[in-house]
Amino acid sequence: MGEAARRRAAAARRPATGESNIRDAAPGEGQRVRHLLTRYIGGEDSDDAAERIDRPHRSNDGLWIQLVAERDGVIVGALTAGDIFGKPHIREQSGAAAMIGRHAELSNLVVHPEARGQGLGFRLLAEAERRYMDAGYQLFSGEFVARRPHLRDYYERAGFAVGKPGRPVVIIFGSQMVSPLEPHDDACLIWKCMRTGPTVVDFSSVSAAEGPRLIEQAIRAAREGVPADAS
Repeated sequence: MGEAARRRAAAARRPATGESNIRDAAPGEGQRVRHLLTRYIGGEDSDDAAERIDRPHRSNDGLWIQLVAERDGVIVGALTAGDIFGKPHIREQSGAAAMIGRHAELSNLVVHPEARGQGLGFRLLAEAERRYMDAGYQLFSGEFVARRPHLRDYYERAGFAVGKPGRPVVIIFGSQMVSPLEPHDDACLIWKCMRTGPTVVDFSSVSAAEGPRLIEQAIRAAREGVPADAS
């Protein structure tokens, strides 16, 4: 391949420079999103995201969102998120089905390296949050790899609370359900309360003995109709 051909091929791989449009991923774009996720962030759930994009189906497992940022016909960013209680291994647990529609989980967020620094990730997050708010969800959570410390500041600027590496967080939805979030050892949890209601116990900031006491206190307060303070 000559130098001119190499330059043309490189240019074709780069994202375009026009305005970006945030929209739902369309059937047939699953592999494009999967490639973006796999190449730039690993995309642990990229196969599932591609499947949901290319074979959309109605179900009772809550609101699942697959967004893309498109610029001049090129997908330069993507976000995938779903209902944490709608996951098959969680939905089967006692009481979980009744909690669908409360807790959204960010699965993946990626922006092409040459499209970063322009707020696309924030726009994708804001659109997902708006949709979950409109649908009545109370909490939005996720996690990121701790060895990428710049992401702590990134998610804090996006309005999320950020836990310490490997430290769990417990979400109490009234007296109905306790939702423990267990990150990987090398990951930090993020979360944002979008409505009043959930109580968050962050084990990053309390002792191992204090955590269970705060959880029990929050559940008892909910049963008695007394608002509990989130830690």
